[in-house]
Amino acid sequence: MKGAVKIAYWDTAQGNPPRLVGQIRGTPTIKFIYPSKKNKRNSNKKKIVSDYNGERKADAMYAFAAGRMPNSIQRVNSKKSFDAFAEKADKYALPKLVLVTKESSSTVEAKSLSTEVRRRALVAEVRASKPNKDIIAGLNLDDWLRDKSGPKTVVVALKGEGTTGKAIPMKVSGKYPAFKLKTAKKFFAKFALKKPYYDDEEAQKILAERNAAKEAEKKSEL
Repeated sequence: MKGAVKIAYWDTAQGNPPRLVGQIRGTPTIKFIYPSKKNKRNSNKKKIVSDYNGERKADAMYAFAAGRMPNSIQRVNSKKSFDAFAEKADKYALPKLVLVTKESSSTVEAKSLSTEVRRRALVAEVRASKPNKDIIAGLNLDDWLRDKSGPKTVVVALKGEGTTGKAIPMKVSGKYPAFKLKTAKKFFAKFALKKPYYDDEEAQKILAERNAAKEAEKKSEL
């Protein structure tokens, strides 16, 4: 979970913990803190604090944290859902980033990446399943799909509007690298907006031009 979840501790000998942490009934106490979905679009001030009451074992704590991580991934299970993903991204002038995976569920790294670029890019996850075969072929990943020894997840940036734009896969020295958070973050940074779409000048310019074109079309029809 390195880079995906931050771990901190509070020594109760120092006194009461910060108000956000809440009441401590005994030690050791483990709490998981994450942003509330009710936050305004430009704030992460509101937090949800969840007490951990499971086994004090690494696997159990890992599963607890992984299950409560924020997740902004758009799941793709068909061409229709892939089109819906692209339509949503284009609506807000967001870059499209696609995780194509042989994993059976979203990984910690995938969740972290989707949260990292939230409102600066839209992230889709396409499972390597029969309904998605044509989507994977359209992203030029047939070679990856056939390779049983390659990484389970590959990252692709999809340029242009819709789903038929240029697919740019993440590669290192011409090969698909292992799906690691640090490497994927660097790739995401090349395509994601620098600021949330509502504060990004380039995104707002695209949206303004699109609206102007629609208005001009309406007037021409009168």
